[in-house]
Amino acid sequence: MPPIILWLLQGFFLLLLYIFVWRAVRAVVRDLRFGPVPARPRARRPAAEASPATPSSNRADPSQLVIHFPDGRPRVIELRGQNVLFGRSPSSTVRLEDPYVSDDHARIYEADGSWMVADLKSTNGTFLNRVKVTAPTRIAAGDQLGIGKTIVEVRK
Repeated sequence: MPPIILWLLQGFFLLLLYIFVWRAVRAVVRDLRFGPVPARPRARRPAAEASPATPSSNRADPSQLVIHFPDGRPRVIELRGQNVLFGRSPSSTVRLEDPYVSDDHARIYEADGSWMVADLKSTNGTFLNRVKVTAPTRIAAGDQLGIGKTIVEVRK
């Protein structure tokens, strides 16, 4: 084999090594800079077990959603009877440019006077207080939703 081909192969593999190290360092720095928002410890049933039909008089009805984007300013959405759709789709109420978010990821809607969150069969799931949502689940003020790298705080 001619030495020029060996020299080119060596350069190619060295370039691949540098690209790998650069991407690994960039991922670590990004995770350190934009780490997860710490959740307040709460004593309650997991969201996956919460029954949407059970009335909850001790939980405050939400009136706002505060969306904490991983690399931007928070956005406040008032809950006034309309559905809120999260996803990458242009038709979403809250469009999230996140590779961990599906086109139609999750929906918050009002049913029988209560606000509910439903996962729309997303690839990576929707989390309510760090518990995966498997069925439509009632939300209340103080809850936190995890949609990809975005945290949604539910407020009264």
